[in-house]
Amino acid sequence: MKKVILSLVVVFFAAGTFVNATTISTTVVAVQQDDKVKIKTEELPEAVKTALQSADYQGWTISAAYHLKSADQYEVELKKDAETKTVKLDKDGKEVK
Repeated sequence: MKKVILSLVVVFFAAGTFVNATTISTTVVAVQQDDKVKIKTEELPEAVKTALQSADYQGWTISAAYHLKSADQYEVELKKDAETKTVKLDKDGKEVK
């Protein structure tokens, strides 16, 4: 009787391990991209240009500018020596985090 119970316990745990081993988890990640269009620096709104001339961005130069159409925002890539950073601004020149 002891051997029968022990055998059933072993079979039960073996079957449980097999079931756990065949479980597959899939994760779907959907990323929405803005309609990002490269623009010339001259095409930036005056408010954005003014914001980029403030003390916060002193010494930085614009290396690229993009208009994010769906959010009506602007993404500006700035460069200072070997350092680079990207800033998002709304049409009024306020930084978007």
